Amino acid sequence: MLKRDGGILKIEEVSCVKLAEKYGTPLFIYSEKKIRENCRTFYNAFKKRYPNEVVVCVGFKANYNLALRKIVIQEGCGGDCFGYEMYLAILTGQDPEKTVLNGPGKSEEIIRLAIHYGAYINIDSSNELERVNKIAQELKKTAKICPRIRLPLKDLEGRLFFDKRYTQGIDIAKWEREFKFGIEPDKLFEVIEKALKANYLKLEGLHYHGGLPRRAGFFKEEILELMDYIGYIKEKFNWEPKILNIGGGFLSPREGYEKHPPTIDEYAEVITNTILNKCNEYKISPPRLYIEPGRWHWENAAIYLVRVIEIKEDTTLAKKKWVYTDGSINELCDPFDPFMGYHKVVIANRLPEESKEVVDICGQLCNAADIIAKNVEVPLIREGDLLALMDVGAYNESFANQSNAKPRSAAVLVNGEYEALIKRRETYQDIINRDLIPYWLA
Repeated sequence: MLKRDGGILKIEEVSCVKLAEKYGTPLFIYSEKKIRENCRTFYNAFKKRYPNEVVVCVGFKANYNLALRKIVIQEGCGGDCFGYEMYLAILTGQDPEKTVLNGPGKSEEIIRLAIHYGAYINIDSSNELERVNKIAQELKKTAKICPRIRLPLKDLEGRLFFDKRYTQGIDIAKWEREFKFGIEPDKLFEVIEKALKANYLKLEGLHYHGGLPRRAGFFKEEILELMDYIGYIKEKFNWEPKILNIGGGFLSPREGYEKHPPTIDEYAEVITNTILNKCNEYKISPPRLYIEPGRWHWENAAIYLVRVIEIKEDTTLAKKKWVYTDGSINELCDPFDPFMGYHKVVIANRLPEESKEVVDICGQLCNAADIIAKNVEVPLIREGDLLALMDVGAYNESFANQSNAKPRSAAVLVNGEYEALIKRRETYQDIINRDLIPYWLA
């Protein structure tokens, strides 16, 4: 995706310097080639090991840009939607059979939309089951549902996960049990019983989201427990899922970061083998496998390009050097980042010098935390340099905000020698276009 040509950083065949001149900075730049490669790599890792259909539902929350969604659709992927992301699924022409409506507290409007469209609805509570059934009855349509289970993770009792985002280890089982999403097993059995009797509901499968346990490396243990519950459900209700939806927690390596997560082949090998072995044990037909890969498809497909505005050094009190740029943490605020915001920094407009220094690369916000790369060792940086931050394609744009009334950046898609604007730069008028002043203040 990235290479040097005459000292200039290129993304595919396009110069980052030329992109900065044409579109300004800060700027998100995406590689279409890398997104397509990620789609195929992830799908093939599971498909070559699994006998039934595999559907990759790339999460909208990680990146919902319309042009990027078109790419994953062309690659055969679907999408996992929360709330109003359903409108984006429809707008981009996503296949209803590959569309999943997820999340708690779904509005009646969104439930109606999902039923009309023919998407699968992940049921998050007993009350939601009744609401979906009532709305489906009013529409005289059948709602396709997959209840979402919240596991006890008994075999992980007392196991701690240490993540740089938190001050102490997290009890993995406790975290899963208190997760705001999903239905505890006892209530799940009641939901399944009601769903099987309902006239306007079609119970298609089950959903489980393995965020933290999978990220912590316990992806075999969680699938074992999940499949044991499915075996119990078959025995109790004489029903087995046609769909098994297992989302979340797939990490991709981040450039320059020393700790590497499992490869996607390692994830796929363990997960598919565990499912198939348990299917054989409980005499269950392998269900269609739906997978939401979270950040995996997007993260390494984009850079964040910023320009250095000023360099300030304190040689007495702090003994630090600050590099001020036009970027900010408004756009690098991934709330799920297990790497604690680490992004490799590359000078994009020239070959770096051999000498190195340790700096904080900052933005201009009135926020002491506005440091987009902290205590990083980099080649000597000059005012006017372009800096590229790696691995920013997931969650950063979709969670970007406008604090200090700072307009959000433009985004560009690169395909070989071609480039195109896929999100225009926000204006100050955009920021205030929802504000109203009452007449007595005029």
